[in-house]
Order: sequence, then structure tokens, then C-alpha cells
Amino acid sequence: MHMSRARFRWTAALAGMAMLAPAVPARADGPVGAYLLTVIPQNGPATTRTLWCDPDGGAHGAASRACEQLEAAGGEVGRVPARPEPCTLEHAPVTVIANGVWRGTARHFARTYPNRCVAVRATGGIIFGE
Repeated sequence: MHMSRARFRWTAALAGMAMLAPAVPARADGPVGAYLLTVIPQNGPATTRTLWCDPDGGAHGAASRACEQLEAAGGEVGRVPARPEPCTLEHAPVTVIANGVWRGTARHFARTYPNRCVAVRATGGIIFGE
């Protein structure tokens, strides 16, 4: 059976999330957040990295700043304010996915944008950026 490229990427992202949850350190004295962040361009390979909050870490280059944004948004990527900066009008669709847990509640965000710049800006400039 042939699996489409999109279905394969979704399957890989969900499998990665299942592996992430037990690897995140838990703390009773503060918020706990763990996300698997995936960027899937229409043409090209997907990239995935981890983000942990409290303690801040993972493979994200700006974990503390990303966690600050998530804290202010209650752990919901869709509630992070957009970063109002210009982007080109290039048409290169990209899908961004954040699967995770914030303070014990599952969180999921997935959206397709016209290009990576728009995706990064629309999600606060840090979570899918740096």
C-alpha cells in the first residue's frame, strides 16, 4: 500500500509526539509544557524539534522566549499574538504543527500559511522561528 507524502508526515509527527511525552521532566511547582513543533513545506523535507517549558529546553533555539509566549497564551499557540512585520508575497505553502501538553492539558495547533515567513510571524515570531 502506498502512503501519500502528507499522510506519512502526519504519521511521523504523531509518532514523535508519543515518544516526547514520557521524556519531559515534570515539576510540581510550576507550569509544565512539552511540544513537538513541526514545519512541513509543500516542497522539501519537514523539520521537527522539541520545546520544553519549566524547565525551558529541548531542541528549540530560543526555548525561554518561546515558553514566555506560550505562558502568556495559556499554552495555546493559536492565542500567541502575531508579530506585525512584513513578509514577501512568495507562494511556498508551509504547514506548521504544534502537538503537546500544557499544565496537563493536551494542546494541538495545525495551520497552513502561504510561506514560512507568514507562518513564523502569525505565530509570534519565535515558536516556529528560531
